[in-house]
Amino acid sequence: MGRLMLAHDWSTSPLGPPDGWPQSLRSVVGLLLGSKFPMFVAWGTELGFLYNDSYAEILGGKHPKALGERFSEIWAEIWPDIAPLIEAAMAGEATYREDLPLLMNRKGFEEQTWFTFSYSPVRNEAGQVAGMFCACSETTAKVVAERRSLEERERLQRMFEQAPGFMAMLSGPEHRFTLTNPAFQQLIGHRDVLGKPVSAALPDAAAQGYVEHLNKAFSTGEALIFSSAPYAMQAAPDGPITERLVDFVYQPVRAADGAVTGVFVEGYDVTERVRAEAALRASEARLKLAQQAAGIGVWDWDLVTGAISWSPEMYDILGLDPAKHAGTPYDTWLGILHPDDRDLADRTAREAAAKGEAFSIDFRIKHQQTGEQRWVRSRATAVLDDQGRPARLVGVNVDVTGERRREEGLRELAGDLQTAVEASERERNRIYDLSNDLFAVVGFDGFLKTINPAWERLLGYSRAELLAKPLAAVIHPDDLAAAGQVIAALQTRDPLQRFENRLITADNNTIWVAWAAVPEGDRFYAVGRDVSREREQDEALRQSRKMEAMGQLTGGVAHDFNNLLTPIVGALDMLQRRGVGGEREQRLIAGAVQSADRAKTLVQRLLAFARRQPLQPVAVDLGLLVAGMGELVASTTGPQIKVVVDAARDLPPAKADPNQLEMAVLNLAVNARDAMPDGGTLRISVRAAKIGRQHRSNLKPGPYLHLSVADSGTGMDEVTLSRAIEPFFSTKGIGKGTGLGLSMVHGLATQLGGARTLHSTPGVGPNVELWLPQGDAQTGTPLALERAPALAARRGTVLLVDDEDLVRLSTAEMLIELGHEVVEAGSAEEALRLLNGGLFPDLVVTDHLMPGMSGTELARRIQAERPNVKVLIVSGYAEAVGIAPDLPRLTKPFRNLELAASLDSLGR
Repeated sequence: MGRLMLAHDWSTSPLGPPDGWPQSLRSVVGLLLGSKFPMFVAWGTELGFLYNDSYAEILGGKHPKALGERFSEIWAEIWPDIAPLIEAAMAGEATYREDLPLLMNRKGFEEQTWFTFSYSPVRNEAGQVAGMFCACSETTAKVVAERRSLEERERLQRMFEQAPGFMAMLSGPEHRFTLTNPAFQQLIGHRDVLGKPVSAALPDAAAQGYVEHLNKAFSTGEALIFSSAPYAMQAAPDGPITERLVDFVYQPVRAADGAVTGVFVEGYDVTERVRAEAALRASEARLKLAQQAAGIGVWDWDLVTGAISWSPEMYDILGLDPAKHAGTPYDTWLGILHPDDRDLADRTAREAAAKGEAFSIDFRIKHQQTGEQRWVRSRATAVLDDQGRPARLVGVNVDVTGERRREEGLRELAGDLQTAVEASERERNRIYDLSNDLFAVVGFDGFLKTINPAWERLLGYSRAELLAKPLAAVIHPDDLAAAGQVIAALQTRDPLQRFENRLITADNNTIWVAWAAVPEGDRFYAVGRDVSREREQDEALRQSRKMEAMGQLTGGVAHDFNNLLTPIVGALDMLQRRGVGGEREQRLIAGAVQSADRAKTLVQRLLAFARRQPLQPVAVDLGLLVAGMGELVASTTGPQIKVVVDAARDLPPAKADPNQLEMAVLNLAVNARDAMPDGGTLRISVRAAKIGRQHRSNLKPGPYLHLSVADSGTGMDEVTLSRAIEPFFSTKGIGKGTGLGLSMVHGLATQLGGARTLHSTPGVGPNVELWLPQGDAQTGTPLALERAPALAARRGTVLLVDDEDLVRLSTAEMLIELGHEVVEAGSAEEALRLLNGGLFPDLVVTDHLMPGMSGTELARRIQAERPNVKVLIVSGYAEAVGIAPDLPRLTKPFRNLELAASLDSLGR
């Protein structure tokens, strides 16, 4: 570069000739010319450019023209990126950048580069910044390599995450999880295990001995391989146990010095494969039994050694003794053939052995035990070695004497062999034609080639229509992408074990079909089974579990609400009866009583949904009950609604609670009214029904009463229909309904041993059906509590037991007002201490559900020790579960009069 500078024409350069350069510039130029590191200096207001030999390589095609030119013209393409840095340097501020991306054009085309460099200000003799100095290094190769390395690590991470088998990395002797892939998370129930030792993260695995195996692999440094190992997965201590079978390896991981630092776990969940293999073995066993039962003889001819083996059925078909004829089966076989068939059979078998061709031949034999002439059909196929040469002939022999005789009989009767052939073909194709499974041959061009009649039955299209249109035309649009991926996989010759998608029928409905397929050539063979009902059953089971969970939650809330209502109702009842306050105060108390009654009704509906309401099932004339409600329903729904009551005559009685049933019908009528704001028809019908298997109600077969409430309203869409019976779900708007009507009906039907079904579509009003078990004349009648003749008719000492202080206080006030002396206890255990301490009450009033001993258990203790003391159970749950049926019971909340009636009934 020094020689080039001396020879350069500086007349057009903003720097001028070298002999006019200041000493400060000369010093910098001398520094960079003597360095092997890429450097340049830009001088003056126009930043004339000077550089060394190493920087010339960076310039590429811009060298040597760049010598002495303006900095901004040389690197015009990157000037917007570096101009702020240059301005800072010329202002006296040094800058540094590492791996700065720059899009350069130095070889006639744009290329992405990266540089690490510093810009330093250079001062003249006067101490002013006159230029800038740069030392730089191109890091393009390094950055590209680092990015490729990062991409490779990311690719390996994706491979780890997408691997079909499960993987996990364990560190240290405690086997702490440092890495797991999605397949491993799927196996262990998606538990949070990272950073935790196996013993703490997977206690179920530890309990099954897998930590001991890990310890062995870690301590010995030897890999442990497990095949079809059982793993009982339990994600939570009280959760369900899922039995899985896994193939996996514990592979010790060593550091550079050879020390074991961890264990790598890799394997596959082979549960389905093992189960399939077991099923296959069972199928093979059944096939063998079928072969024995059908008398099918199997033979195997080794063409290399000449050895021939027969199954026991072969000897039976020919009537030979295996002990006597095991040595020369081929010669033995030839010896018992009919003379007219011997040469053809011998020639056919030997030609097939020589050419490796399959054959099928019928021949006659003389049965060696009975002497009878019989027909035998022999079919064989060749097995080729790796070079394509015949290695074995494997075949079956079947006694077809009966078939040949039938054929001869047909020829004698009809004289038409074609008739016999067609009959035989029809018999073989009968299963294919009658099967409800879909059999098809599908080309990879997307068209059906062959189908069985099940396609027409299930989809409603004609055979011609199905063969004329692409298969995609009957696949649900949402499933097309997944189906395309499956077909693409089949083209790679991978068989399909199971795939589910939806097909569209001619009436625009859909059915779910589970497929299995195997490719061959330009097509694949597929078998599909309609699994729509299985999916419906799975969905029904999910809904059932959901409603059961909601019922448990609702019942618990109602129980607590009853406990809250009891002191409220009792206090309001006392204030109202005593006439406390003036007229205004009495109106406020009456309003509060009304609100409390509404709350009590709301709780009853909650309990009905939860199937925990107190029922008194009797034999009910359902037709008479519905007919008697006609006027009430009509007055409730209004003149715009036409009410039609259709009850069959001479109906058997239903097992039901008439009061709750009337409330259910009234709730349904109100729902129907709200669904028909412009008027319509409400039809209530009753009939006897005989339910069989797989009925839509999912009830066990038997006689039932069918109560239907249908209206001509706007109907429900699918989403609304799926949530209709959820508690508090309503489409009426805020303040226009509690959303408990259908919930109460559902719980009532279920609690009575029946069911509720609901049908509706947009534009077609809903039809709510109640299926109630048939009752009989012996069904119990409810016990009616008579009104107490006088509030203070009885006097005596009452032991009051309740763990809720407010409930106990309210109940005590009622008992005192009834003329009783009250002794209070906050638990059953405290009550027993009072009794054992000398208390002799006339009767005991106790809550049922309490911490520790329940009210029922307390009652049994009192009955055993003091049989003359009466006990009344008070329950906020309003259910009979856990309460002995022979114990008198009062449901919270209750008023003074109801308590008096219950106490009065104890004395009778």
